[in-house]
Amino acid sequence: MKPEIIKFDNGIYQIDVMMEGKPNRMSCYYIDSKDPILIEVGPSNSFPYLVAGLNSLGIEGVRRSAITHLHLDHVGGIGHVVEKYKDHFVHIHELGLKHLPNPEKLWKSVSSIYTEEWLSENWGKIKPTPIDNIQALTDGYNFKLEEGRTLTSLYSPGHAKHHYTFYDNISKTIFMGDTLGLIYPHSNFVQPNLPPPDFNRETLIDTLENIASLELEYVAIAHFGIHSNPYELINNAIDSIDQWVNFMSKMPELSNEDAAKKLEQWVLQNYKSLSMEQRTITNYMENTNFDMQVWGLRNSSK
Repeated sequence: MKPEIIKFDNGIYQIDVMMEGKPNRMSCYYIDSKDPILIEVGPSNSFPYLVAGLNSLGIEGVRRSAITHLHLDHVGGIGHVVEKYKDHFVHIHELGLKHLPNPEKLWKSVSSIYTEEWLSENWGKIKPTPIDNIQALTDGYNFKLEEGRTLTSLYSPGHAKHHYTFYDNISKTIFMGDTLGLIYPHSNFVQPNLPPPDFNRETLIDTLENIASLELEYVAIAHFGIHSNPYELINNAIDSIDQWVNFMSKMPELSNEDAAKKLEQWVLQNYKSLSMEQRTITNYMENTNFDMQVWGLRNSSK
């Protein structure tokens, strides 16, 4: 299947990299400027779709990428990118200097949640990235895109301690990775994404409020797409996080497995009460790991 590409103003391209072989699951972004940049690369198994998308735009070389965080659905394919595009530099949280050249520990940690078999089949093995091709991000660092246009890296913990977002001062777009949460097609509300071990309610809400203080026209998220109502979605995200945290606080005696079932039932009931289309409900429910969400929520409350 050919990846879908959507062009937005100011040379921003949204590339659907068909994560897990499905459309509308993972967005990568390419800013076509005097000094272009790729934002996110997706997991290893999405690499062929990423390259196909770039090729269809006539792009045969990519000198640099900015990755929001070290979760494998965002960065897993970077070793392939660096191997294909010579002299490519990836900009990522400083922990990338430790984990990307030797990804075994990162792989083991993620496989403890998803299982190694699932990871290999759905996201693919990680190829090591040479340390000389990795540059550590700092808060406030400006990527120059062209005269008068910058992409600013903003340290944005809460979803993960190694998370950055990126602000384009001309398009007023904030590239948020997983900081906002999940918005799947045919919907316009945010579902929280609160994984272990780093989810922290206070930290994440502080991050969202800081982002809301910027002059925004668009939010661009990994899962999924670009949206033109940033402040509404940020407020929606904060409300949803609090609802999920409060719901989980009412059943401390349940096992994680039973709590995950309760959370899934509660979320499903909420979606039905909103009169959502069944295909939209199915999309959210099938693409949510409720066991992982419970683990993240309970870990945060300790």
